Order: sequence, then structure tokens, then C-alpha cells
Amino acid sequence: MKKSIRIIYIVLFLLICCTPFGLMLILPSPETVGKEEAVEMPCLIEDGKINDEIGSQFDDWFTKSIPLRPEIITVQNEFASGIFGKESNNVITGSDGWIYSSESVDDYIGVRISDRGIHNISETIRIMQDYTEAHGANFVFTAAPNKNQIYPEYMPLGYIKNNDNNLSRLEKYLKCDKINYVSLKDELLKQKDNGNELYLKCDTHWNGLGALYGYNAIMNGLGSEHESFSGLNYTVKNDWYGDISKMLYPSAPKPCSQYYFDMDYSAVRFMQPRASQGNKMLMEDLMSDKEENDVVIRSVNAKGQGSLYISRDSFSRAMLPFLISNYRSAYITRLRSFDLKDIDDKNYTDVVYEMVERKLDSITDIVPMIYAPEVKGIDGKEIRNGGNNIVKQKNEDGSLRVYGLLDSKEISDTARIYIKINDGGKDRYFEAFPDTETELLGLEEKSDYGFSALIEGISGDITEENISVIIK
Repeated sequence: MKKSIRIIYIVLFLLICCTPFGLMLILPSPETVGKEEAVEMPCLIEDGKINDEIGSQFDDWFTKSIPLRPEIITVQNEFASGIFGKESNNVITGSDGWIYSSESVDDYIGVRISDRGIHNISETIRIMQDYTEAHGANFVFTAAPNKNQIYPEYMPLGYIKNNDNNLSRLEKYLKCDKINYVSLKDELLKQKDNGNELYLKCDTHWNGLGALYGYNAIMNGLGSEHESFSGLNYTVKNDWYGDISKMLYPSAPKPCSQYYFDMDYSAVRFMQPRASQGNKMLMEDLMSDKEENDVVIRSVNAKGQGSLYISRDSFSRAMLPFLISNYRSAYITRLRSFDLKDIDDKNYTDVVYEMVERKLDSITDIVPMIYAPEVKGIDGKEIRNGGNNIVKQKNEDGSLRVYGLLDSKEISDTARIYIKINDGGKDRYFEAFPDTETELLGLEEKSDYGFSALIEGISGDITEENISVIIK
């Protein structure tokens, strides 16, 4: 009897283990959950060599290919999150139907970016602003606050809010650097106190009303005449399936309320992407969370005024109707690089750089694509390539890229970095971004002590002996 029970147990165990393989033969692969990227089955041989990472790649592929996976995750999270209130699938369940992204927890509890890192963010934005204003355009930087900064009262009690977080620290640096900064947090808290609900319960982003207040705050910060859209008709529908709701309950996401404004797009013409099915349908598509065909949006509006360049993340998606309806021409990009090398040809009047609070550190991940400003002679510590200091150069589209990595012992938390080049017997000085060319340097992770400058108008051949770094 005992032997029979053991055999039955083993058979059942093997059947359970083999069930996913059997289901994969008869059922289609499930759709990705949330914003996961689709994963293809790995190959043993890649580029004529044995794939050393096939084990981890196969595990990733198999996990995401199990049939009914969204349904399994939904049931699991109903228990873990809905009943026990535990963090599930990077989603935190708060009270009264509010859910939050776990990515915002570090900012909420006060996990700190280094002092040098905060300085680098502010300096990067300052150089952007100086460049923009030197070419005759207005500049604004703004940070969209995490949802739990505006609605902390619904967060679980186990998370203790720290008001001395990365954004509050950065704001002090921005003030010292005289950055034209618009505090969306202050504006949204004021509107919240007026009884407005500004964020989506089931999503990481603000709702249409929050976006409208954000838009007006940014326009006021630019000092430009603009349409405020006050008194615009809207409807509220409980039909928005948010990004984190889809992560938490992928097979049956729970909707929340969204604001829909009655906008007139008759004067708008989309240059990119093309509105093949009409402006209204294209706008609905661009404002969804699919994030397709929206890397670059270009529009013209016969009734608008001024020309806009905005480097944005997903928060600006809900501001699109107001932006394109306000400007005569708009260039709205979700590319991670701030590219304004050709600003003189575009005649932009307003330049906006918007980044969500939880992604502030990414501002220094990719060096902005603008030319390094030339400055007068700089006195400071002069460093050349060698030892723990790396100073490199490369030709880039007819310009000179000077980049590298400095010994952390050589540089203070608030030092600025300049490039000195002997060009035809004359010393010339350029301010460098305090951003690390991680890929060019072959680093595994970003450093706080990198630098990079794209220098225009250097004549002749420049060798290593002609280049040094000045730390001030």
C-alpha cells in the first residue's frame, strides 16, 4: 500500500511539473504582462559560439511563455495584494482603491542620490538652460511628482514619508544655479487643497485635470501668452485601465476615473505621425498607455502661436491636447537625449524639459546633444590622461567629443569641469557636462565622476597632448 501511494505521488508530481509543457503545445503563448518586452526562445549557438547565458535566457522565456500566465498572476495578486495588502508585481496596494508603483518608494522614504549626483543633475540642466537662452528661446525645467508625494495619505502605514528626498535636495541646487524651475508639486498640492482629484487611482500618472493644471503652471513659468483652457467642457468616465492596474491584475485590470476634455483639433495638422484616421483618433491613440508611434510628435496649428520643443516622459502624454492646441508648431519628443544642436534652424521660442520625480537620476544617463559652451580662461586644477584619470577623444559628425572619468579624490561634490584645448597654439576652454559616457568607457555602471563635451569648430588635428581637464 505504501509503495502504491509513493508511486501515485511521484506520478502526480511529474504530471504537475509537465503540465506547463503540455499546455504550451495546445494553447497560444500569453501576451506580455504590463510593459514587459516579448522574449524569444534562446538559441544554443549564437554568432557561431555557444551561448553562455542560455540557462537564464531559457528561464526568462519559459516563465513568460506559460499559458494562462496573466490569469495565474491575477489570482495570485488578488490574494497577496487585495486580501493581505502585500507588494505584488512591483505594485503597492494602498487604501480606498489607491495603488502605487514600487519604483516611487525610494523617493518616498528618502533613499538618497549622492551629493555629487544631485549636483551633476542640476549642472546638466543649467548648461541646457544657458545654451537655450543663448539662442533666444525661453527655458523651463519641471519634475512631475510621484503620486505618493501628492497623495501620501493612502500609502500603507509601513512606509514612512521623508520630506528631505531627492527632489527637495535638487530644488536647492536648482535655486543656486538660477534654473527656471516650475514646481509642479506646489501647484498640484494647492489644487488638491481646492478639492480636486488630480491623479489616477489605478495608474502611476496624473489624470487629465492634473495635466491641465500642470500645463498652465509650465506655461506661466515660460512667461508666454497661452490658452489656459479654463471653462473647457469635460466628462468623467470610469474606463481608464491604468499601467499598474494591468501589472497587478493582467487578465482583469480594474478601471478608475479619467477626465476627458472636449477639444477642437480642426486647426491642427500632424506632421509626425500622420493622422490617417483623423486627428481625434490619433490623439486618443497617442494619449493611451500603448506608447506607440509617439517617440517624436510634430504638429502645426494655424491658430497657435510660438514654437515649442519639449523633451518629455510619459507624464506629458496627458498634456498633448493642450500643447498642440496652443502652439503654432510643436516638436514633442520622448527620446532620452536632449537634442538641440540645430536650435538656430528650428526657431524655437519655448523649450521645456520634463522628467518624473522617480527618474531624476536618469537625467545624467545620456549626455545632451548640444555643443559645449566656450568660456573665457578658467583657473583650477589641471588634469591630463593618466593614472586614475581617463581623458579620451573621438570625432563625432565633424565635431570633437572629449570625454572621460576622473579620480573621485581629485574632485569635490560641487566642482565644475572644463575642457582645455590647445588649438593652433591658442588655449580654448569649454564647459563639459558632468555626465558619464558609460558605454564609450566600457563601464558596467554609471559613475558620478565622468564628463563629456561635444566641441564645435576645432581646427586641425588635436592630439592627447593638446587636451586637458580643468576642475574648478
